[in-house]
Amino acid sequence: MRKLRRKQLKLSAGMLPALLLIVLLAGCRDMGTGVVLWPPEESMWSPGDVLTVKDESLLRKTYIVNLPGQRRLKEEIEQWRMRLFTREKEAQQWAASLGEWKNVYAECRFRGLPMRAEPSNTSERIFRFRDGDTMKILGREEGPVQVGNLNGYWYEVLAEGGVTGYVFDYYLMVVRVENGSREILNAKSTDDPKLDGILSASWRPRYFEQMINENRIDLNLFREDVGLFPDLENKTLYLNLPEVRLKESWTDIVPAGHNRYDFVGTSFRVTWNSSSFISVQYNAEGNEHFEGFVRIGEDIGSIVARENRRRSNMLEMFLEKGPAYGSRAYGNVSIDENGRFSWSGKSALISRGLLSASAGNSGTLEFEVFPGAAISAFYQGVATFRFDKGEKLHFLYSFENGGLRMLHVPKNAVEDRRVKTDRFIDPVRLFFLPLAPSATTNPSVTTDPSVTTDPSMTTNPSVTTDSTETDNPLPGG
Repeated sequence: MRKLRRKQLKLSAGMLPALLLIVLLAGCRDMGTGVVLWPPEESMWSPGDVLTVKDESLLRKTYIVNLPGQRRLKEEIEQWRMRLFTREKEAQQWAASLGEWKNVYAECRFRGLPMRAEPSNTSERIFRFRDGDTMKILGREEGPVQVGNLNGYWYEVLAEGGVTGYVFDYYLMVVRVENGSREILNAKSTDDPKLDGILSASWRPRYFEQMINENRIDLNLFREDVGLFPDLENKTLYLNLPEVRLKESWTDIVPAGHNRYDFVGTSFRVTWNSSSFISVQYNAEGNEHFEGFVRIGEDIGSIVARENRRRSNMLEMFLEKGPAYGSRAYGNVSIDENGRFSWSGKSALISRGLLSASAGNSGTLEFEVFPGAAISAFYQGVATFRFDKGEKLHFLYSFENGGLRMLHVPKNAVEDRRVKTDRFIDPVRLFFLPLAPSATTNPSVTTDPSVTTDPSMTTNPSVTTDSTETDNPLPGG
């Protein structure tokens, strides 16, 4: 009996190392193979990566993983971001099935958008997304299909946190994110050519068209950032006007009459009048506004550049003909290549009430005002002398008889940056001759008896010569 017991003890002692080995081997066994669905930001993993799952943390709800063949490189990843398989072959096959959807995500564009258990609008709702939520696309059902009056696809999606189900894509923006670029995969046509026309264009205030037709570009109002800009991707209307700035996002666009559309969730109602003209109703600061907007065929930046060249050419002419000018009655004016001027000896302008004594002697020469259509043939333009202390003088001008002739324009004769007329009750005419570089500051030191004060030198024959005019078209004054 004792011999049998000793034999049993020897057998048990011999089996102990084997049992320990089995336990150790079981402890070293991998949990399985996982496929990354939605890697964390700045992660070393990518969607579709196949990982060896070494262990898990029940407390943190994570897997301890590494890439096959890199046993020493271990990382943690949240369990909901992966799909776990018992066999590597199954994981590889499922990763391959992700195919084109591997790097595709979607953004919810509607508050309360439901996720359903099956790809049907009668299926159980298992989750609701907030407006702006992101989800991972896992696949797409065959289609498109009709859901109510909407046409689109059912997508299988993964919500943040791990809930999976199906979402209809009418209120989704589906995007492929790859190599730092974004490609929208479900940019929709509205199946309404007129609405498509509204949403696909940049619309400008009607005065843009008027300025172009009149060749009168006001750069303070005519800018690339001014207009109504629909953003279909973000379902947002941007209205930028000189005195109004609005940004409003819509949830839907519904017909509101013949060729009229309400942008649900905003104050905007837009009427399609033609392919180049729409009427827009909106609310700003509690007040209703009605504006007309046009589509401009030419690039706005090109028009602005052309107007800047026009102004530069006018300044260039002043420099070429001068750049210093002298008048016996109205002093000396010198202009530099940056459009800066210096005006001395201008006491006659002060005595006639055109300037104050505190206006200063320097400023900027500008060409932002235009002759009206009725008088544009008689003048080369309008020169504005804007003094640094805020005062400014407008002059209709022309280069003639070897000099610069200017007619002062009273403030009330300028409307919408246009000079309406050149007939004034008390006209002030100035005549300057170019000063030679070596000329003294007193322009009266030189004279030219060949130049007279013939009234016929007035550019517009309808304007009579003022008998009180003190300026003489003589060299140096």
